Amino acid sequence: MKNHLPTKPFISRRIVSGLSSRKFFIAIVVLLGIQALWIALTGKYPMAFDEDFHLGLIRLYADHASPFWSTYPPGGNAYGALTRDPSYLYHFLMSFPYRLIRLFTSDQTIQVLILRFINTALFLSGLPLYQRLLRKTGASKALVNAVLLLFVLIPIVPLLVGQINYDNLLFPLVALTLLLAIRVITSIKAGSLSMTASLQFLTVGLIASLVKYAFLPIFVAAFIVVLVLFIRTFGVRSIRLHKIHKKTVVAAFAGRATKLSLAAFIIIFALAFERYGINVIRYHSPVPDCNQVLTIAQCRSYGPWVRDYDLIAIKSVKSNPMSFTGQWLQGMWLRTFFTLAGPSNDYETRGPFLVPAISSVVFVGLGIGAVAIKRRKIWKARPTIFALLGTASLLYLLILFLQQYKLYANTGVPVAINGRYLIPIAPFLILIGALGVRQFIRATVLKIGAVGLTVGCMLLGGGGLTYVLRSNDAWYWPSSPVRTANHAVQKTIGPAIPGYTHPTAFLPYP
Repeated sequence: MKNHLPTKPFISRRIVSGLSSRKFFIAIVVLLGIQALWIALTGKYPMAFDEDFHLGLIRLYADHASPFWSTYPPGGNAYGALTRDPSYLYHFLMSFPYRLIRLFTSDQTIQVLILRFINTALFLSGLPLYQRLLRKTGASKALVNAVLLLFVLIPIVPLLVGQINYDNLLFPLVALTLLLAIRVITSIKAGSLSMTASLQFLTVGLIASLVKYAFLPIFVAAFIVVLVLFIRTFGVRSIRLHKIHKKTVVAAFAGRATKLSLAAFIIIFALAFERYGINVIRYHSPVPDCNQVLTIAQCRSYGPWVRDYDLIAIKSVKSNPMSFTGQWLQGMWLRTFFTLAGPSNDYETRGPFLVPAISSVVFVGLGIGAVAIKRRKIWKARPTIFALLGTASLLYLLILFLQQYKLYANTGVPVAINGRYLIPIAPFLILIGALGVRQFIRATVLKIGAVGLTVGCMLLGGGGLTYVLRSNDAWYWPSSPVRTANHAVQKTIGPAIPGYTHPTAFLPYP
């Protein structure tokens, strides 16, 4: 009698096919959407990630016709040097839906919820872009989808996505900028520079830089990679502008798409120069400090500035780079997997769950080790793409570390260390680590097992569960359905999660 049980290869192929499917990717998007919306509907305003700051700026722009300020607005001191702040485009753009919302309701709760929903939609729009971007490395659909599933199960991700924050607009713009950089790279490799793609790359990159200045290292890294490839392909002579014939320039800008791209670039370049360019000319810095623009008395209303100013005044500890590096690594890890309430609860903090917290350290260690050993083999697959993503990620990390070390050196205290700053590059880092580990696992069934183990560890308290299981009624909107729903999850799922009874686990204080 024949055995009709399915064979292991058949089962493995079905699982890989499922992981590769469009339905599975849609399920990932839906999963993040549900987590973020649950948090948006649960957490009372303002939540922890500067919601009151962002909504306050949105309201200021909603009462202003343009993004430019001829005089300093009343009540603007709480937002620092906002007239010279280059990270303004999110607030200006979000002021338009806010203007529409307030025509129909003056209820702040409704206004906040609608803006949170818009922010969730903005972030979700970035997932298909990141999927396309990660696929450019040559990684399979199954692996890319698995990486994105792990990404949306990082506790800090849905916590950010459910709030009003400019990072939610930056996320899709990062992926779009790098995709356009790859389009330029592809045209160079084909033997000609696409002017349309180049203009679009520069335009979107400048837009992202006006959403958040912290994007600049990624943009600069992408520009350098493109420029180096251009010079290596066409030679140094190709960038000598005085030798370019007028007819060549005219031909390069022929076509409607190129002309529209040029017009968009000119507009966005002018906006970027109005902030970054004028700031460099006037204050010798692309992002001037608050007291370079305003008086110290005015800046004392701006929370981050006065925090640093007061800490500098009482600094008693010498800065130690080695000590800071350890604190930085520990702080970034903790604040990627923890959860916290908003300012009305004095930012009450709850620690990560045991399994996601510990397993993440193990997985990161394995990934770094695997990449270090197999870096040449990984690099050989798509060297230019890995140069782009690797350079962008490393430069971003380096600038982030140096900025925070500078704060530490000035204040003597490690401040502003937040895991959410890693979100734009987290999918790249996870994928590169996964590609390294994959080099040591040949059998498909073992690869599936590795994915299952990793996802399983994250499900034991990761994602939005960290917020829901660690929060309490003081964190919530004053709504019975919200509290009832969260209590039900806490009572049914909580006891099954290791570490549930230790809410301050891994925190440096009880």
